[in-house]
Amino acid sequence: MKKYLFIFLLSITALFSYEELTIDNFNEKIKGKNVIIDFYAPWCPPCKVLANNLEDFEIQKPDNVQIFKVNIDNELFLAKKYGVRKLPTLIYFKDGKPLKQDVGVKTVEELLEVSKNEFK
Repeated sequence: MKKYLFIFLLSITALFSYEELTIDNFNEKIKGKNVIIDFYAPWCPPCKVLANNLEDFEIQKPDNVQIFKVNIDNELFLAKKYGVRKLPTLIYFKDGKPLKQDVGVKTVEELLEVSKNEFK
């Protein structure tokens, strides 16, 4: 039982390890940067898997890439604005403009490959 509780707590903390964006700070935070934004919901099991993969990706990611999160339960306007219909969804932004959208769980290797290709 303790093992399951520990794993559950680790998965929950992974959801909150990146800065959360809101409608108020979204444009300011992504302007002039290479950004990956994870659109997620706390109740979504695949989102928790992706959150763990993002934690591993953080160690290997290029220095010029930042990761942020958007909780769609709190920021429905942003989800609608960027056409997020399924979870989890990653959107890659360069200089404030969306480049690519990925739906579903991505591995660390896939995240590295997309980062290399999109953020040249």
